[in-house]
Amino acid sequence: MPAIVGVHGAFHQFWGPNQLRSRWLPALRDGLVHADASLRGRNVGIGFYGDLFRPTVDVGRVTDEELREIAAASGLLDFLEERFGDGALEALAEEMGREHLRQIVAQLGRYFGDERLRSEVRGRVEAVVDESTRVVIAHSMGTVVAYEALVAHPEWQVDTFVTLGSPIAGEWVRTKLHPPVGAEGTGAWPNIRRWVNVQAVGDTVIRVPDTATWFPGVEDVAVDNGPDAHRAEPYLNAAVTGKAIAAGLTGS
Repeated sequence: MPAIVGVHGAFHQFWGPNQLRSRWLPALRDGLVHADASLRGRNVGIGFYGDLFRPTVDVGRVTDEELREIAAASGLLDFLEERFGDGALEALAEEMGREHLRQIVAQLGRYFGDERLRSEVRGRVEAVVDESTRVVIAHSMGTVVAYEALVAHPEWQVDTFVTLGSPIAGEWVRTKLHPPVGAEGTGAWPNIRRWVNVQAVGDTVIRVPDTATWFPGVEDVAVDNGPDAHRAEPYLNAAVTGKAIAAGLTGS
């Protein structure tokens, strides 16, 4: 019965839940040190879905043409070209890093474009959260998955939602959410007391720095994660993250 449930982002198709736990748990504990709090490993559950994106030998890896098809099906290609013209996908690849963009398109694009897969991914989180869960902490693409799960389950007793390196306020992402956030609207608020959104300087996955504009009530907090700004572990061991988790566990 996990008091904390963690939800990972993209790039985990060759991982497993135990590997992820072994990386996240020490960082979580280091973050909690800043709040004079401690954590037992069995109190942490992992909503792991990375294997759902693992390529199979018979199908093979996603080609560039298939990536463009995924981008088109999810609305990303139209969104980029409407705002930035032809070649926008290539320009974004240069800004974010080509392999990083490939993973985002291949996974978040498929998540938005395939409702069966979307339900299966979200189901991995739903299977871990139970009546004892007080904090959901999510990184990158996982913030989208966790947010949709929280909104869909108002009966959950989660106190605090902690998002790390989240793209959720970006225009393409927020308009694809369940429920979507339109140009003049604001996002649905899950049945939680507190939402802390931690953003690292230089994290290129974050497209809009002020998440609270679209989700009023969110506490946006900036941190410096060094040169590898988007990596999960520096987010997890940051003082603001540890203090938010500790407060969520006690409801303070």
